[in-house]
Amino acid sequence: MRSVRIDMILLFVLLAAGCGFWALSVPGERPLVLRVFVLALGGLLMLGAVTAVGAAVPARRRSDFTRALGARGESQPPVNQLAKLEREVTLAVGNAYDLHVRLLPQLREIASARLERRGLALDPETAGEWWELLRPDRPEPRDRFAPGIRETDLRALVAELERM
Repeated sequence: MRSVRIDMILLFVLLAAGCGFWALSVPGERPLVLRVFVLALGGLLMLGAVTAVGAAVPARRRSDFTRALGARGESQPPVNQLAKLEREVTLAVGNAYDLHVRLLPQLREIASARLERRGLALDPETAGEWWELLRPDRPEPRDRFAPGIRETDLRALVAELERM
């Protein structure tokens, strides 16, 4: 609170000095200078009042709801890449649209990267039996809610990607 008083006094002195200099340098505008001084002084007093009220009000406690949200958020680590991939695999097994939109682009990228290391490109010869699933121009499924990839097929595809 003491530093606020010093700041207020310093601002008042600067305001008075500025308005005094203006009134002495342009004598014909003294009524305007007086109005500006009174307006700025009122603003300075309002600033002081708001600062004093803010300092007098006790610090607000966090609500139970906010504390509960904070505790929950701090105890759970952020979702990492593995958890995201697990969710995408679960969704891809569940329906064909999630397989097409979520999992296949990642599998396609993995296959392309592994083949590029060997100087090959993703094509029907290198992808083999998985070409229909991994081809870049694969159309969207007609029935979005049809079953996705079977778990055994996904395991076989992943094994094939590891061999690439």
